[in-house]
Amino acid sequence: MFEGVKEAIWGTAQRWFPDRQIYHRSDGQVRYFAISTTLQVSALFAATVLAGWLCFTTVSVAFHGRAIAAKETQIEEERVQASRLIAEAQASEATAISLVESQSAEFDRTAVEFQLRHETLRQLVEFAEQLSGSIMEPSPELDDGRVLMAATPADPTPRQARDSLVSLASLSEDPEDQIDYLMGEQDLVLAQAEDATETRLENLRAVLRLTGLNIEDVVASGRDTDEQGGPYEPIVMDASFGPGLELNHQFSSRINRIAARMLEVNELERFSMEGPFGEPIAVPHRRTSGFGVRLDPFNGRPTQHRGMDFGAYPRAPIVATGPGEVVYAGWRGGYGRTVEIDHGYGFRTRYAHLHEIAVRRGDTVERGQQIGGMGSTGRSTATHLHYEIWFNGSAIDPDRLLRAGRYVQ
Repeated sequence: MFEGVKEAIWGTAQRWFPDRQIYHRSDGQVRYFAISTTLQVSALFAATVLAGWLCFTTVSVAFHGRAIAAKETQIEEERVQASRLIAEAQASEATAISLVESQSAEFDRTAVEFQLRHETLRQLVEFAEQLSGSIMEPSPELDDGRVLMAATPADPTPRQARDSLVSLASLSEDPEDQIDYLMGEQDLVLAQAEDATETRLENLRAVLRLTGLNIEDVVASGRDTDEQGGPYEPIVMDASFGPGLELNHQFSSRINRIAARMLEVNELERFSMEGPFGEPIAVPHRRTSGFGVRLDPFNGRPTQHRGMDFGAYPRAPIVATGPGEVVYAGWRGGYGRTVEIDHGYGFRTRYAHLHEIAVRRGDTVERGQQIGGMGSTGRSTATHLHYEIWFNGSAIDPDRLLRAGRYVQ
């Protein structure tokens, strides 16, 4: 069968490519070349292979160019993508750096604000101590403490330890949380100081209202003292409490309000300590006649009694009802032996009908200091003390200040 197929193919080849002769005549000579079927088939095969190879290489070159172009396009796209990613990374880096710097700056600002507030609070406490020493005790929250400001990504530079209101043990590890906590403690201390001052002020006002006097007028009279001088330099809160008052209006207003209340408390406490609020007799005694209209013990007619009468035993110790200066010590008509004391704030006290006088004019006396002994000199019916209080030239009921004195001594 194979031989038959081979013969059929060979027969077809001989029909298509029969043996051929090519004649060539030159110079009267004739030559020819025989081209056999085998040679023709071989030449055709070679030409076909060559043509196929040329087509293949042409197509390959064409497609290879496209592939190269596509690859170059891909490379360019990847380069553009890489450039975009790099730009985005750089932008993200710049944003991160800006955020870190912003957070660091904010932290620094908050830390500085905390320090200024802390210093202002310290000065407020010192101000209170200078005024009275008892208006507001130093808060334990204001004791010296140390807080370590550790380095964080938002705060890359290691920080020095700062003074704080509490110890580090009670705080978190985040410095910003520490600052927030400490500022909260500052607000708490400030609130406690404000409450303590307001409470003390209201108590003093309530007690001093028992006198029936205008307390503002009394305090103003205490400021108008003689034998003083020097330039007028009003208290400037901003200068007294430092740059902390420049932080914000709410904080500065609060500090100024507390300081003003402290000043008022100090003035009222001074008045309560220096005013004539004490009892005029240092031993048990009784009240025998009050202030106001009464019947005169000698003629039985209505008369204005400008003081109070107290009874005890002869030569019972008569004491000053408040600190002050003796402005009169001697005999005064119907008052008999009399002592008058100037207490400042527009107040004067008078002690009459004394048996003896233990002070002289110009002496400085303290509350409770003996100034004489009970007697019955002058226009008197029996041993007793006639006690008067004068405010700005007018006699007032001593019982008012005696009643208030039960709470301020």
